Amino acid sequence: MEKIMADLLRETLEELGRYAFPRFKRELSKIQPEEQYERIELESLMGLSRAALAELLCSHYGQPYCVEVTVRVLKAMGRSTLAYALLHKLTHGANFVERYKKIVIQQSSNVANVIMALLRERILTSEQSDSIMSERTNQKRMQKLYELVPMWDVTKKYCLYKVLCATNPILISAYTDPWEDIFYPQGEL
Repeated sequence: MEKIMADLLRETLEELGRYAFPRFKRELSKIQPEEQYERIELESLMGLSRAALAELLCSHYGQPYCVEVTVRVLKAMGRSTLAYALLHKLTHGANFVERYKKIVIQQSSNVANVIMALLRERILTSEQSDSIMSERTNQKRMQKLYELVPMWDVTKKYCLYKVLCATNPILISAYTDPWEDIFYPQGEL
């Protein structure tokens, strides 16, 4: 999941300008994380690119807390619109996975690739992957996968959405409204 989430955080960090990105690092070093996490020292952040910082956020804070920390930092900087845009992307993907469950189960192709990608992203364990792949048809495999989805947090559902975008782009585009972001700018679906 770190690759997909790191990409999402990198995209968000790329929206920060030349002067705002170093400020993000300073604010990040000031954030007091939850008890089980350690604060990241400013010295370890200074030379990092946006991509490297996104990867560090994911590896240091894990899922879904890396998103929460990023949102807190953006809000502390007065960049609430960017924070909401990040949350909107997450909720949009999670909502798609839930809203179009029946269609995704019935129409997904390349299901073996979906399962392998979810295994690489550490959304699925080897045992879960083997169990799903033991089913004979794509539809039964997706049904078995969807038995796990209700237990997932928004970041895992977003990862499933991104995997579906990569493996089943025609299916996703058929059910994605290009005007949705205009009418629901902050994930108000």
